[in-house]
Amino acid sequence: MNFPIFLMTVLLWTAQPRKQISTVQADYEALVAAERSFAKAGIEKGIRDSFVDNLDEQQSVVYIGNEFRPGKATYARIPQVSGKLSWEPNYAEIALSGTFGYTTGPFAFRPRSLDDTPVSYGQFTSIWHKTASGAWKVLIDFGCTHDKPTQPAPELISPTQFAVKSIIKIDTAVANRELMHVEMTFAQTARTKTLCEAYQPVLPASDSIRLLREGHERYEGAAAKHVAKTSGQQVDYQCLQTVTAPSGDLGYCYGYATFNQTKQAYLRIWRKRNGHWQLAHEVLAVKLS
Repeated sequence: MNFPIFLMTVLLWTAQPRKQISTVQADYEALVAAERSFAKAGIEKGIRDSFVDNLDEQQSVVYIGNEFRPGKATYARIPQVSGKLSWEPNYAEIALSGTFGYTTGPFAFRPRSLDDTPVSYGQFTSIWHKTASGAWKVLIDFGCTHDKPTQPAPELISPTQFAVKSIIKIDTAVANRELMHVEMTFAQTARTKTLCEAYQPVLPASDSIRLLREGHERYEGAAAKHVAKTSGQQVDYQCLQTVTAPSGDLGYCYGYATFNQTKQAYLRIWRKRNGHWQLAHEVLAVKLS
């Protein structure tokens, strides 16, 4: 072996700049910051103006008056209200693209000022995406109400590790159709059999799942799985649209759920693991009891 040449080769290789592995940590932090900024604007600017500023210009939807409506245009038309809506994210999740994610947490509404006692409590869920300009905007904002919480809400705990960001963009039209098929299968089982049978094949192996039900505080982890496995009701779901992240690992569906002739809204968030869509988060406005 020609040792000088070998040594020079090693030195040249080690001197080459290493490509930095980029994770979604900065994107996750930007997502959480966007939600907190939204909440701050809600207090300082009022409900209407804060929603107009943060909802996506073209794609956002909100549930008002028992139906889904175009988000930004709807809020732009409603009068400003005097009440104070306060909220804080205590969980967030982001897609591998770093451009799509959701936040959830508690909210409270006070009739006039922050000094008032809240007259309404609940849990919100906001799905966000990063626009071409780099700004984070809300695609859908939805929640459910419950009585005064029995315990303080947990604070947001950021992950200790973050996934490597994906630079591969999939065909979202194909992914949307795939997720719609998953939704339709879920809906058919929930309508013709039981809700627990619909949940069973899509529950994640981990405890990373949240169920928000009207009239109840959030169910999380093992408690959420227990609720899913004991939900013996038959529910008729009508999915209006599915939307997936550019990386194809996170998506959502929203629409209407009918139980005992009562029709309300629902939102389901799905994550894809090992080629299969699993339920990550659900908001159900119709009462099942």
